[in-house]
Amino acid sequence: MNAIRIIRTLGPVDLKNIRRDALLMWMPVMPLMMVLAMRIGVAPMTEFAQTQFDFDLVPYYPLLVSFYLLLAPGIVGFVIGFLLLDERDDHTLTALMVTPLPMTGYLLYRITVPMILGLTMTLAGYPLLGLIPLPPLELVLIAVLGAFSGAQTALLLAALAENKVSGLAVMKMLNGVQMFPVLAFFIPSAWAYLIGIVPSFWSVKLFWLVADGLRVADFGFWLVFCAGLAINVLVTWALLRRFNQVIHR
Repeated sequence: MNAIRIIRTLGPVDLKNIRRDALLMWMPVMPLMMVLAMRIGVAPMTEFAQTQFDFDLVPYYPLLVSFYLLLAPGIVGFVIGFLLLDERDDHTLTALMVTPLPMTGYLLYRITVPMILGLTMTLAGYPLLGLIPLPPLELVLIAVLGAFSGAQTALLLAALAENKVSGLAVMKMLNGVQMFPVLAFFIPSAWAYLIGIVPSFWSVKLFWLVADGLRVADFGFWLVFCAGLAINVLVTWALLRRFNQVIHR
């Protein structure tokens, strides 16, 4: 069964399940709300901080934007993760094992869809922020690194949670871990890379460097990108193996 057929088979089912769940239906709206809030609110907040406290907020724009870069693919991952929990609770995964749909194809669908959606959401929403313009190629490569967190979040949620109720608690924990790399903004550069064990670190770190003037023509750009890509691929592969073990219990 080719990729197009898998998408045509599973895609409508996923959309139907999302429409039936109020939580899942509203979660994708959160990044849009964040974009609008930052688009409308950051400029007045910057002016207020400057006039009232003589504090310049502009140097912290990269930190503010980092939250969106982490949130957009992460939200997609949570939606897919809850769909996986539903399928596990309904024994849909067990039923899929006896259908013509190969399990390898199913697993690839489950990691590629959140990555594609996370990439799309990041690229669509970032220009609307209007805070830190980036060259298109650099933005795409940053979004590629960030897109991995969508697949990782979905696989972690499905592997760690027993059901959708416990999934909410796991979601809060994963959200904290996912946002943890923003602390690196306040850590001197060399020590900040210790946080690189958290895969989502690499997309925001590369973004901060690009915001400071690093470009694809620089060796340092590709050093950070390739290190982040290697770590994200390794972690995604490990999580995929773990999820495969869970569904075959």
